[in-house]
Amino acid sequence: MKTNTETSTGRANVQESDRPRVRRTAGRPALYHRIPGRTLFVIDIENMVGVSTQLTARQVGKVQARINAAVKFATGDHTVIASNQNNAAAVCFAWNGPACRRIRAGKEGADQALLEELHDPVWVAGRYDHVVIASGDHSFADAVAAIKSAGCPVTVIVPDVGLSKRMRLAAGPDLVRLGSPFPANIITPFPSFKEIA
Repeated sequence: MKTNTETSTGRANVQESDRPRVRRTAGRPALYHRIPGRTLFVIDIENMVGVSTQLTARQVGKVQARINAAVKFATGDHTVIASNQNNAAAVCFAWNGPACRRIRAGKEGADQALLEELHDPVWVAGRYDHVVIASGDHSFADAVAAIKSAGCPVTVIVPDVGLSKRMRLAAGPDLVRLGSPFPANIITPFPSFKEIA
């Protein structure tokens, strides 16, 4: 292997053999060695909240807390969250932390934006050690199966309402319910009781 040599300006000349190797797959660069433990989080926020109408910042924050209670985010993980243009403000300003926010118009615009992130399962499997998809929408079932076939484990975080049969079959045993935003040892000061008639 060639070594670096210093020039008169004190900068090192980097030899061609010293540069990190990058391979091209479907137009995207991918490192030969992925960062261990890196997870890709794909968040279909409208499906997780359970509404496709106007989202509020409170709804987005509550779902983020519940997702984090179900599966922990770590340093180095990537998050992609998408919504339609009507919910852009809530998603852009209420989702805490670094995330790639995709805004797309149309009835299935957010789903299409997220599916574009997953369109090359070999690239995804080569870049990440784990994929977490927060959606119960049937649109993601094929992507879940393809990424699993490429050798990358996939966990599906299930919304309270709206898990499709196709998504349940594609995820198999790797389904996780939304967690509680509060730890289990917290006592609720105002418990609610439902009367039985």
